[in-house]
Amino acid sequence: MTTDTTTRSGELNSVANSLRLLEELAAVPEAGVSELARQLEVSKSTVDRLLRTLAGRGFVEQNPDNRRYRLTFKIAVLAEGVRSRTGIVEVARPFLKELDDRLQEGANLGVLVEGSLVYADSINSPQMFRIAARPGTTLPAYCTGGGKALLAFLPSEQLDRYLKDLTPERHTANTLTTIPAIRAALEDIRRKGFALDRGELLEEAFCAAAPVLDTAGTGVAAISVTATQSRFESKREQIIEAVRTAAAQMSELVASRPSSLR
Repeated sequence: MTTDTTTRSGELNSVANSLRLLEELAAVPEAGVSELARQLEVSKSTVDRLLRTLAGRGFVEQNPDNRRYRLTFKIAVLAEGVRSRTGIVEVARPFLKELDDRLQEGANLGVLVEGSLVYADSINSPQMFRIAARPGTTLPAYCTGGGKALLAFLPSEQLDRYLKDLTPERHTANTLTTIPAIRAALEDIRRKGFALDRGELLEEAFCAAAPVLDTAGTGVAAISVTATQSRFESKREQIIEAVRTAAAQMSELVASRPSSLR
């Protein structure tokens, strides 16, 4: 018989590790026990027990050809249940569809969760070569268009806390890696009302984003359009204007329907 322990914050270790394991598997097609143990910084026996438990509940499965583990579609069923009950996603869908139809590029809805940008909804570009995203994808906020659009419209004390705890990592030659530079960029975004990501996270991924604001002027979500560098630059002003218009229209809708935030 085994007993579970809790962390200092009151988390149950087995639950916390199971959730971390699911997050790791969501980021890759498949992973092995040793790889997951290194990422989670726990023993292989612990990972093996967690995987067996999750497999028993139908959340993960083992590839019989290489014995690596992957998520099952049961995760997608849960995600769809959340998406269908998330009002702001339902409100945003027509705006994303219109952007996709008009620009023929990927359109995304992002929210800020614990300092990271999380895609709540995405419509992938119909282009053969595209920058694809999927709901649930989590990215660093300081070097993404949607993340910066949301950070720029945080209340000042929340932004100060975020920047105080931030240790920027360089992803490309275009990534801002100092707090003064990031703060200056966010101030510029707040003045202009939109954010650009010119290959800050991925060299080939360019993006324009604008915040959806509540009545207090705080960003509750960000609408963005992502494209390859060449296609983005060829219609840069069109993308910026379309994103700003969509975000402004959605902000008006959110203000008139506060229940849409639930």
